[in-house]
Amino acid sequence: MRCPRYYSFVVFAEREQELGVLAARSADARAGRGGMVIVSGESGVGKTSFVETFLECRADGSRVLWGMCDPLSTPRPLGPIHDLAGHFGETTQRSLLGSDHPHETFAAVFEELRKVPSVLVIDDLHWADQAVVDLLRFVLRRIRHTHSLVIGTVRDDDIGISHPMRALLGDVARSTSATSLELPPLSLGAVTKLVGARPIDPVGLHRITGGNAFFVVEMLDHAGSDLPTTVRDAILSRTVDLGVDEWDVLYLLACAPGSIPDYLLADLGVSVSALRTLADAKLIRQTGRGVTFRHDLCRLAVASVIPPGAEVAVHRRMIAAYDQAPQQDPSVITHHALGAGDRARIVRAASEAGPAAARAGAHIEATEFYQIALTRGGALPQPTEAELCERLANEYYLTDRLDSAIAARRRALRLREQLREPVAIAENHHALALYESYNADLPAAEHHAAQAVSALDGQVDQRDRQQLVTLGNALATQAYFALSAADLARAETLLTKARRCDGGDPVLDVRLRIIEGYRGGLAGEDGAHDGILSSIGSASDLHADDLYAYGCSILAFIDIEQRRHANTAELLDISVPVSVERDVPFTRSWLLAMRARLALLVGDWDDAATDAGTVLASPGGRLVSTWPLVVRTLISLRREGTAEDGIDEAWDVFRRFGEHYLLFPAAAIAERVWLTGRHDDRLDECRALIDSCPVGGIDMAIGDLAVWLHRLDGSVGTDRAVGPHRLLLDGDYAAAAEEFHRLSMPYEAALAFVDSGDPVLIRRGLDGLDNLGAAAVAAKVRRALRSGGATAVPARRRASTLANPAGLTARQIEVLQLIGDGMTNAELAGHLYLSVRTVDHHVAAILGKLVATGRRDAVRKGRELGLLP
Repeated sequence: MRCPRYYSFVVFAEREQELGVLAARSADARAGRGGMVIVSGESGVGKTSFVETFLECRADGSRVLWGMCDPLSTPRPLGPIHDLAGHFGETTQRSLLGSDHPHETFAAVFEELRKVPSVLVIDDLHWADQAVVDLLRFVLRRIRHTHSLVIGTVRDDDIGISHPMRALLGDVARSTSATSLELPPLSLGAVTKLVGARPIDPVGLHRITGGNAFFVVEMLDHAGSDLPTTVRDAILSRTVDLGVDEWDVLYLLACAPGSIPDYLLADLGVSVSALRTLADAKLIRQTGRGVTFRHDLCRLAVASVIPPGAEVAVHRRMIAAYDQAPQQDPSVITHHALGAGDRARIVRAASEAGPAAARAGAHIEATEFYQIALTRGGALPQPTEAELCERLANEYYLTDRLDSAIAARRRALRLREQLREPVAIAENHHALALYESYNADLPAAEHHAAQAVSALDGQVDQRDRQQLVTLGNALATQAYFALSAADLARAETLLTKARRCDGGDPVLDVRLRIIEGYRGGLAGEDGAHDGILSSIGSASDLHADDLYAYGCSILAFIDIEQRRHANTAELLDISVPVSVERDVPFTRSWLLAMRARLALLVGDWDDAATDAGTVLASPGGRLVSTWPLVVRTLISLRREGTAEDGIDEAWDVFRRFGEHYLLFPAAAIAERVWLTGRHDDRLDECRALIDSCPVGGIDMAIGDLAVWLHRLDGSVGTDRAVGPHRLLLDGDYAAAAEEFHRLSMPYEAALAFVDSGDPVLIRRGLDGLDNLGAAAVAAKVRRALRSGGATAVPARRRASTLANPAGLTARQIEVLQLIGDGMTNAELAGHLYLSVRTVDHHVAAILGKLVATGRRDAVRKGRELGLLP
């Protein structure tokens, strides 16, 4: 990277190392190992100039695509990508303009990078909308298979905890295809070299500027005899000799969200001479999108001296110019309408910007646009206000803000009732039914579902498709709630009624098939799993993201309750990334909750705790957080012997639903009593569940509860326990343990060995508990052995073995042992009841942690570390 410009350009006095990192990533991309680099640093540190210099120094011939994010209060969805549309093929351009599904656009943009080696630069990501961030996350997961390099710049001091960029930065930190590159301020030595022979004190300059490259250059460019004390003064000093025309342009730029397009300049009355003067003063520059300030600090400096009251007129001029232009961006018009105080224009522009943002996958920005229309547009006609509330509620729901979604839907419902619109009333009741159920309020949910039906029932025009579909959806939701209450017969009746109302709607058809599969799964019918899986595929084909999530969460629930771990793992391996790519946090929370339960069962407790924590940190509904609460509490209980109130909260929540929901917290209650010795008055209710639960398709969950109650007093007897639970209750402990192992349930297998009373098997059980990190449970077993008079109590496994030097998890050690037995990844997947993809991840992690060149090398190093015999 030693090019002449590098040594002549002052900003890079100390940045040869950083340029080398970027050059290495570029070389990897040319070799077919594409990647991503995020260049971060404070405002003015020289991020943009750094990337520009890198691009000037390279000579590989790759095309360069440079897009910029705008400083809009609510960003343009996919703004920098739209600016680059002219460089893309017709398919991508059509997707950008008309696709209702953001992942289609993401795939099209990625295909552009895959087909043509490129360097894609996205500048100023601190202003990025959710859709741009999701696009980059989508690309990052696939970029290694291309010859392209993606570079982003971001002000790391401008992104808070909740900023969308946080998710991308997390992905970058975890990805081997990405690098985060921070540009530090210039040192005193660099500033001294830059000052050179000028009559300027370098120490004072470094102190005033903090080593900020832009500040330093501005100070050194200052022509006066006195050194300005602030950068603002340094910038404004360049405006001293400007005339009225030049100041007019500066005011327009200061009020514009980023660049002013070239095609707008004539209608704004901007002269060529004014632009030339400002360019000579180093205040503006030309970009692919138009004219903009040379640096955002210039904009801030000019904005600080705009005369009071002048901004309104400037924004009105911008709107008038856009009205004459061939194209408009509703998000930009919203910005100017807000500045102009034009309420009618605010409503119109923000109402158009909201759906555009949603189509781009920028659901957070969509909520902001709808809020702007509702709160800044003055008094609205009732139909307009109701429609905006409904759209806002849907976006709140998709972004996992359930309380806000409920409030917006209630407001819409009141308006529709005043307007006496039965179909809209039913639709709002139906939406509230779903929202309230996810908020764990089943009585309220059932009330709204009944109201949705009654709003239309008896007065449906059989020729009106919308009425039929609305009634069909309401009946389908009632059937779902009947299943949640374990009333399978009522669910069957409601599904039959709903089928008569489908009106030929494909989305309703898929919803009914999913619910029918759910009923079949709870009833233990063969083929229920495949039926739901087929319906999920149909939902994906229809791009019905919420329905896709609905089906995936139901199927994961059924498969987990029936301990079909490989099926669940394979489903989640596919559906969790899809929920991220399609920017549906609500979906992601549900699926992560299911994955946390799966990881708990198969012994990946660290992963379970991570997923549980992610869900609990989100603002989602109460129902989705209940499973992670129990997962996190059980891990704490088994490891430290301490339990939070998650089990009790889950019991309170699930009591509002059917008995099959209570089985999980009931087993946790019994386990807590067994481990701590503290009585719980709910044990009698837990015992009653074993025979009272009317659902026949989740006998494994009933077996879990039966086994824990059996450990408490040995008095539990039931014919509903199957598989390993039946073997354990019948006293065949070794066979039960082996069957638990076959089902990939190591904790239950270890306890089955302990239950046997056989010293050899107890040793194996304690090894399993130690390996899982179940320190509190292992300690209880050892105390029981000592109090029972055992003469030789197996000692706790060595700390060096538990916390092995390579940092392998219990599951990874198990996988390594099976690799040592000669199993392929496919054989491992079958043996462990995991998906092949999950096994691939485990093997890759093992090779990385052991720094092994292959499977054989990993086995050798595992033996050297004492991880394998």
